[in-house]
Amino acid sequence: MSHVKVVTLPKIGNVPIVCKTKRDISSETPLDARDDESLGWGYWDRIWPSEVALSECLIHRFFPSKLQGVKVLEIGCGTGLAGVVAARLGAFTIFSDMVPITLEATKESCRLNHISKFDTCLLNWTEQIGPKKFFYDLVIGSEVFYDEGILAGISHILEQVLTQKGKAMFCDPNRLGLDTVEHGFKEKFIVAIEEVPLNWPPRKDAGVEKKGFLYQLSRRSQEAFCQNPFPGV
Repeated sequence: MSHVKVVTLPKIGNVPIVCKTKRDISSETPLDARDDESLGWGYWDRIWPSEVALSECLIHRFFPSKLQGVKVLEIGCGTGLAGVVAARLGAFTIFSDMVPITLEATKESCRLNHISKFDTCLLNWTEQIGPKKFFYDLVIGSEVFYDEGILAGISHILEQVLTQKGKAMFCDPNRLGLDTVEHGFKEKFIVAIEEVPLNWPPRKDAGVEKKGFLYQLSRRSQEAFCQNPFPGV
């Protein structure tokens, strides 16, 4: 059954997030789409450390309400924690994922967080097809750089959906290597990379700090981004 996890974040406190399980799969889902590979099982049923780190970065940069009225797209939302945080900071968040059940979970999470201004859409970021609803001021994502071939798809989507001065923020534990990720985006985007702590889940060995990386992207026409990344959207 689906269950609620509570993530405690700086400045905004507790954020309840719904996590789905296999038992929540609708009976209307075709049998051939219920296997682990089709469902992406093992990815969307948990809160990832990089997702928490991205949420903390959003709070650090945009608290309390610098995202008011900003259109935000979360790619590969999973549990949707970062998108929920963006919404609590004032954004209109579009949650996107390629697994439908994750979008049901994000709807429940939004209700628990008293968020009414949001939307969801199916998006396969490996196919280089972006959502058609509108342009976005900020695109966010975590744990989506799990295969080198995916970078081209995400880059193409960013080209399609970012506003002229739009920015993107991705957080990742460095699965592909910094050079690989930078190479995947540098033709079209300015890439700034920042090391961030991965503090989730809370561990007994609190003295051992794990590190991830925050990738900040802007269109190459926005050269000022390198000198002053994310001064406010």
